[in-house]
Parts: sequence; C-alpha cells; structure tokens
Amino acid sequence: MADRRDRTGPQPISGILRDVLDSCGLNDRMQERELLHDWSEVVGPEIAAHSRAVDIREGVLYLDADHGMWRQELTLLLPDIIRKLNVKYGKGAVTEVRWQRPIPSPRKTGNDR
Repeated sequence: MADRRDRTGPQPISGILRDVLDSCGLNDRMQERELLHDWSEVVGPEIAAHSRAVDIREGVLYLDADHGMWRQELTLLLPDIIRKLNVKYGKGAVTEVRWQRPIPSPRKTGNDR
C-alpha cells in the first residue's frame, strides 16, 4: 500500500516558481532585484526622491543621485544604509557601494539653437 506522504497535491505557485528559479540559478538574482525594488522603503521617501538603486551584482550596489549634494549626503549615510540592507536581506547582501557614472551632457556649440 502506498504511503500518503508519497503523494503530492496542488502546490502554491510561489513554491513552484521558487523551485524553477532555483533550478535555473536565478533565485539569488531575484532576491537582488527585490532589494532594488525596496530602496525607498530602506532609505525613506526624501532620500528616495533624489536617489535610486540602479543595480546590484555580487554584493556591489550601484547607486545614482540627481545632484552632487545628494551623492555626498548618501555617502555619509552609507554605513547605516548598508547595515539596514544586510539586516533585511541577510549578511553580505551588500558589501560595497559604487556610484553610477553620470552620462555627460552634450556640449553646446555656438551653432546650437
């Protein structure tokens, strides 16, 4: 007689997706994406209005800010921000922060109108 524990019934889609992502090696990348999505929750609305988490790869978080003053402010706050992210997402989730290089503005010439 078959044991009831050998049978599987309907499974939640979240579990199925997690298993598929794990088998493809994408679960860690999805967790990193979640960190980017939660940026405003971690830093608060004022800072989030002037900055964004652009990418994260292998523990390196790439940030962008809309002004040099905000970049400087965030640089001073980084130890606390990294601590909050590592508490929420696990030790080592963020090990380093780098700034995204700004895209240079095109130079205007005397012929531009």
